[in-house]
Amino acid sequence: MKGVFFDIGSTLVTGPDISPSKAIAKILNIDANLVKDIIMVTDLTSSSDLVKALANIVKVEELTVHTDKIVHLWDTQESAAKEITGAAETVKSLKKMGLLIGLISDIWSPYYKSFKRACPDIAAIADSAALSFKDGVRKPNPVLFEKALASLNLTPDAAVMVGDSYVSDIEPAMMLGMRTVWCLFRPDSELSSIVRVFNGELKKPDYVIGTISQLLTLDLWS
Repeated sequence: MKGVFFDIGSTLVTGPDISPSKAIAKILNIDANLVKDIIMVTDLTSSSDLVKALANIVKVEELTVHTDKIVHLWDTQESAAKEITGAAETVKSLKKMGLLIGLISDIWSPYYKSFKRACPDIAAIADSAALSFKDGVRKPNPVLFEKALASLNLTPDAAVMVGDSYVSDIEPAMMLGMRTVWCLFRPDSELSSIVRVFNGELKKPDYVIGTISQLLTLDLWS
């Protein structure tokens, strides 16, 4: 192996129980997918940018009533991420082994800022970052994975994808020929995929771990 790519949310950091798309949708009483299609693939730089973007799917009069709540959500997202125990030490250990480090994540801009605050060492040593809000595309679209591999000049068979979501992280990486490590930090949220893998309906990932620290115990690195 020459490189390791990490998902961010629920792989390296943990945060609020409800996603920002669902939180905004709940405030505005609209479909969360409409919100996701905007905030996860747009490089928003401020809460004002967010409010302007939401005006494309919500009547201005309704948005005005809830602007304070939207701004508050943005502000809280900027500090919501917490490092999962052992994440930084694990990534730094892999870096010391000579592996290239990359990030492949569906994430919006305030939470990425929060990730960098929570995991400054990881952010500093990452050799590349393929991020949905920067690149305008979300996983499981292979474009994000292909861009990440190209950024480090790696072929798929020389790289490992580590993530918590079978649908967004594991399956697309396997289809490209990458090795895969399914990190089940939140097994309850992956129950459907776990059952389908167990029943042979979905291809098994190369490895399954329960904590990010277990990554160092795998024979991938020998």
